[in-house]
Amino acid sequence: MRIVAITDDAVVLRGLERVAGALGSTLDSFKSLAAAALDPAPTAIVLDAEMPGAPEAVPDLKARWPLALVAGFVSNPSRSGWERAEAAGFDLVASRGALAAQLQKKLHTWAASSGKRRARVCDVADLAGRLGVVARLNDAPTGPAAVYHFSGQVCAVEDVCPHAGGRLSEGTLEGTVITCPLHGSQFDVCSGARLRGPADVDIKKLRVEVDGGQVFLVPE
Repeated sequence: MRIVAITDDAVVLRGLERVAGALGSTLDSFKSLAAAALDPAPTAIVLDAEMPGAPEAVPDLKARWPLALVAGFVSNPSRSGWERAEAAGFDLVASRGALAAQLQKKLHTWAASSGKRRARVCDVADLAGRLGVVARLNDAPTGPAAVYHFSGQVCAVEDVCPHAGGRLSEGTLEGTVITCPLHGSQFDVCSGARLRGPADVDIKKLRVEVDGGQVFLVPE
């Protein structure tokens, strides 16, 4: 397990050190979003919810790391500040003093259910005017996935060619037909059907949900 903290708050960092020790996890801390190194994949990302740019960063963090718990803390828990943090989409919002205990409790169940959680792809509004591949997810619960948009329809398929492991979404797309960049196998990205070899099997079609104005990838 790996916890990434993006804050220089000494109280929060001391609490996170205790959590990391109790869970046998590592803790990496950074003073700003720009300085944060998120590779390898974190189990939890902790942000100062009042830091400039933090609320806007939450959707991107969750899209890039769909299995990570994204937690925010507030130093001055006014009602308006709390509501802004919750509206940003954090998986956990807590005061700086209560963060460590609440994070440790939530992480006990979070890892166990990681394979069942849906992964946020984007806002529906982001699809306007965009056709073809709209997202590539490396760390989705389904494995590497590519999401496509065609005339109001959102499709998703596994993003690995079954022939030699090529990243399909990096190939050429004509209509709904993707050509693998390695050896030219072709698939329909809305049905997953194999259209041309050398691959001899289909690719897996993935489940997509639209909920609350957002697009999600959902494991079966």
